[in-house]
Amino acid sequence: MNLSSMMMSDLVIFDDSIRSKRDLFEQIGQLLEENGRATKAKNIVKDLYKREAETSTGIEDGFGIPHAKSRHVLKPTVCFVHGSSMKDYQGLDDQPIECVFAILVPKKNSDMHLAILSTLSRKLMNKEFRDQLKAAASSDEVMKIIGNTTETVS
Repeated sequence: MNLSSMMMSDLVIFDDSIRSKRDLFEQIGQLLEENGRATKAKNIVKDLYKREAETSTGIEDGFGIPHAKSRHVLKPTVCFVHGSSMKDYQGLDDQPIECVFAILVPKKNSDMHLAILSTLSRKLMNKEFRDQLKAAASSDEVMKIIGNTTETVS
């Protein structure tokens, strides 16, 4: 399965008003509910916070990969959010997170959850990939960047 098949342009957000982890998680929950990917936004927010309590999902260079398995998710979903610098959400390099790939899968899809996370983690090691995403100004550009990746999720 191709990574871009789990995304669609409606699952890409550019919003400078996202300045905190709370804003981020609420936007993700709302996005999934509005697009028929989850049953209730508030439950998605709770599941993201529950996972985040284990250890931060911030990685480095302003990127994070919040993720959760949830019984409220209807189908595996990856969304991309470019917000403002979130001072309460930092990476391993202590830099504030501004770009995230959120991964949400139904509770029964544990293997897919790990495969998506692994694929995205490898891709985000590539500085050119990160720079392209940071420079993107539209959902179409993000989808093109993701579509240009050849790695599949198995």
